[in-house]
Amino acid sequence: MNEDHKKRGLTHSKLLTAVAISSLLLSSGNVMAAQANPDKSLGVTEQLQTITATGLVVDAAGEPVIGASVVEKGTTNGIVTDIDGKFTLSVKQGAVLRISFVGYQTQDIKADKNMKVVLMEDAEMLSEVVVVGYGAQKKTNLTGAVATVDVGKALDSRPISDVGRGLQGTTPGLTITIPTGEVGTDPNIKIRGAIASLEGNSKPLILMDNVEIPSISLVNPDDIESISVLKDAAASSIYGSKAAFGVILITTKKGAKTDKVTINYSGNVAFQTIAKDSNVGGISGMEYIMDAAERAGGTVAGAFFYITREGIERSKEWEKLYGGKVGKNDPTVYGRDWYLDANNRKIGVRHYDPYDYLVKDVAVAQTHNVSVNGKSGKTTFNIGLGYLDQDGMNKAAKEDNFKRYNAPINLTTEFNKWITLKAGAIYSKREKSYPYNATGVFDPWYYCYRWSDIYPMGTDENGNELRSPASEFSQANTTRNYTNINMGLHLNILKGWTADFDYSHANQEYIWLRPGTRFTAADTWGGATPRLDANGNRVTVNYYGQDMPAYDLVMSTYTGVGSGVDQLDRYTENSMRNTINAYTTYELNLMKDHNMKFMLGMNRVTYDMEYSQARRKQVNDVENPQFNFATGEQYVWGDKDWNAQLGYFGRFNYDYAGRYLLE
Repeated sequence: MNEDHKKRGLTHSKLLTAVAISSLLLSSGNVMAAQANPDKSLGVTEQLQTITATGLVVDAAGEPVIGASVVEKGTTNGIVTDIDGKFTLSVKQGAVLRISFVGYQTQDIKADKNMKVVLMEDAEMLSEVVVVGYGAQKKTNLTGAVATVDVGKALDSRPISDVGRGLQGTTPGLTITIPTGEVGTDPNIKIRGAIASLEGNSKPLILMDNVEIPSISLVNPDDIESISVLKDAAASSIYGSKAAFGVILITTKKGAKTDKVTINYSGNVAFQTIAKDSNVGGISGMEYIMDAAERAGGTVAGAFFYITREGIERSKEWEKLYGGKVGKNDPTVYGRDWYLDANNRKIGVRHYDPYDYLVKDVAVAQTHNVSVNGKSGKTTFNIGLGYLDQDGMNKAAKEDNFKRYNAPINLTTEFNKWITLKAGAIYSKREKSYPYNATGVFDPWYYCYRWSDIYPMGTDENGNELRSPASEFSQANTTRNYTNINMGLHLNILKGWTADFDYSHANQEYIWLRPGTRFTAADTWGGATPRLDANGNRVTVNYYGQDMPAYDLVMSTYTGVGSGVDQLDRYTENSMRNTINAYTTYELNLMKDHNMKFMLGMNRVTYDMEYSQARRKQVNDVENPQFNFATGEQYVWGDKDWNAQLGYFGRFNYDYAGRYLLE
């Protein structure tokens, strides 16, 4: 072994095992191929058409590349270079060899008996910079579990409403779920399936330009430059205890690198529909329910509108006479669609699909973004405007919509070769109007499937709305205004020595208006009353060849169950967060191969929150609910909270010749 080999001895010893295993696997593959095709592999003609290619693979400095892959292109015939960077491989005459190694550009070269291949470094991949805590590192020098998100593929190329949904499926170990189907709902984010303590949570720390933000949904995907996910303790520890469940680092666009001004517009209109159709049970579902009831010794099943054996036979008749003819918007008619039996029970025979009354066929979402990005002399800037308007899928709700407005601005100017000034502001407004739970413990969606599909929905033959989950969807509105004003200073103290100081003031205003009104509808929960004509005589109907007295459901005004009804509720909250980051970085290179980086810093955060809530009972004007139009009891309460943190941190990085790393 020569002196150069001794110098690289440790590297060689670490790679020998991998080389041996790779060679063994490739050799085994060749043996298996020969066994599968004995005639072909041992044929004289085939042997005459092969050559033995030998060669040496080195890098740009002439150093052997150990463990490089050498494969006959278009086949699985291959080998890896040995400790001296050499290889020997039998290939077909005229074959092309594909030679590759991590961090180097792949080359395709025609096979020959004596070859020397020089692999050039893939400069783009090796120099790719990844944002980490209070700094950036080359991707090849990372020691912790840090993942980068391809913003172009994950966010720019898809019509998404927020960053959270855009990150779904992009990063191993990053789990993102949507808790409800409501538009504008913040996603649940977990890194590596973290489970928290009894009183804590498992949410990762989300930082935008090194400042904690209350929700990832407030960020406009079009304003993002890069996203890094710090997944392990080594990578995220610099942020302290708040980073116990990982960190998501978002960097916003700052400006251009060349002297020009660019104006960009992007927009899309998307049409959304349900991913999977629902299918109601129909007659087979009625029979299944009835069989279960009879096994338990019963003769009737259901609630409010019941199922009996007689009702099942009537439902079969209904399908023959009216199936495909009576539509979802046709009224519910006594005698045809339901009747009273001898025990004065309401028996349903028509089937209803809740999706027809609650879910839109198509919901529209549109996004528009305009940005001005440029550089003039020593000043760079980025200004943006973003608008999102997304309709929800709830057909019955008075309002089901989410809107977001974004307006960021970033300005950087190099005052002189020592001082660079930074300033910026971010404004984000989110408006959400949605149906809320006004039925107590269970929301209206639950009641769609609690009862069988004979429970009527829509209107009766008198034009009255029937009491159902669709009739009880009321309206709530939330508004969130987020403003962030920041300024910073970057100092070039000496060669390789820099210092940064940043200050951010963030304010969030949250308003939640919830009018829990009364409902008026034909009471499907209660009994029926005889139908009388103008002279007070009983009215009869004839369906299925049978005369019967007609009945109507009673119109009633009710408040449902639970505490959130027949009242007007308004909640307001204001929170302020002030963040100071100050840190200095020093880079040192000794004897060419010894590279060191030192970083020391301080982080100070103060948080103040104050809220108040007002509530008044008995809303008299349900169409225009206002506190002045309510006459019941009224309540007012509130509170305030604050916390602060002060942290000091440091990081030391060392790499020897780009091969051995310490952090």
